[in-house]
Amino acid sequence: MPAGVQDAGLGQAALGAELEDAGIVPEIQSAIKHQQPLVKAADKIRSAVENGGLPAGYSGIELAGDRVVVWWKDKIPGRVQTAIRQAREIAEVEVRSAIHSQRELEKAADRLWAASGVENGGKVHAVKLSFDGSGLTASVKDASFARQALPDVGVPVELAVQEPMKTTASRCNDDIPWYGGLAIRNNSYGPIGGCGGDSGLDYHCTGGFPVRYNGARFMLTAGHCGDPGDRFADGEGQAIGTAEFKHTEHDLLLIRITGVVSVNEGSGWIWDGTPGVDDFLKPVIGWGWTYKGQSLCVSGTITGATCGHTVDGKFTKLCTDDYVCLTDLISAKRPNGSTQGGDSGGPVFQLTSDFGMARAMGTHTGHIADDGIFGRTEWTLFQDFGTATQDFPGLQPFLGFEGDPM
Repeated sequence: MPAGVQDAGLGQAALGAELEDAGIVPEIQSAIKHQQPLVKAADKIRSAVENGGLPAGYSGIELAGDRVVVWWKDKIPGRVQTAIRQAREIAEVEVRSAIHSQRELEKAADRLWAASGVENGGKVHAVKLSFDGSGLTASVKDASFARQALPDVGVPVELAVQEPMKTTASRCNDDIPWYGGLAIRNNSYGPIGGCGGDSGLDYHCTGGFPVRYNGARFMLTAGHCGDPGDRFADGEGQAIGTAEFKHTEHDLLLIRITGVVSVNEGSGWIWDGTPGVDDFLKPVIGWGWTYKGQSLCVSGTITGATCGHTVDGKFTKLCTDDYVCLTDLISAKRPNGSTQGGDSGGPVFQLTSDFGMARAMGTHTGHIADDGIFGRTEWTLFQDFGTATQDFPGLQPFLGFEGDPM
């Protein structure tokens, strides 16, 4: 652990201050604690869903109030029914009939994109699917765009007037073995200065989670932070390593970490707190899938840690103003202004019930906003950790704590 940094074993007074600094108001604290058994139950069901590939009838899982809601079209496979019975020993689980499966929505989204997506000359810059199987949402910039201009793709499609996604490409002076949430700079780009208020510490993005992959140690971050072959350093300029693997459409990048004695050197921790003011670390206890209604946190180089990002769906397609288009990003309604430029790649995580440990949930990509008649609404966009494990088979986060304290 870097010198002068607190560990996660905080007293109650310090913990209260930490939660306040992280933007965890009492209402969100209560929601995080309340969701712990719901997430456990949902994980058991999702594990059965993923075993053998995504079933045809699966629509999604939602954390709704005091229960887990499983949205499904048609018959539920036996292995999933068994998992639901087991999950009911942990929390209340309700199965609801979905109008469309996730597969059907994804195919409809592909048809919508082919007909109206900006990559194909259309006006739609994002397509989002619901986790309850109800339909799709198509995003356009022009408020005068007519709903009737959208093609019939066989599922309900809502129209949203939104600006395109803004990526947040950008703690400050970390050290080997490197921790998630640190400031990282791509030596191929001109640096941005002032990390943590120190003009001598430069950055471009935020490191996500230290991970094991292909028998080596890597830092997982956002794909738009660089390309394979780019060399990365920390805020002070100390070499971290070279980017080696990238999944462009999923906005994922793996930086091979150099300078460690072995792949097992160091442990899995992420930075929390306000950069340059009250930085401290939290241990990583594993990873999980995301569910509708789940309350998550993000830790970035500029903003620090913020919580209250609530998952509501997935964008099958999402494009920036300059037509850089990404796929399968998770959408979470967020506290307005809770992330800024430089937070890209930062860890998205779920807190344990005592708020002392973190579960890897994904890496931050950017945000999208809607200035509607009822005021401004903002969403955090991130790639979930489960997708990273599928894109890079065998990838796992380094752990700072063994066991299950959830």
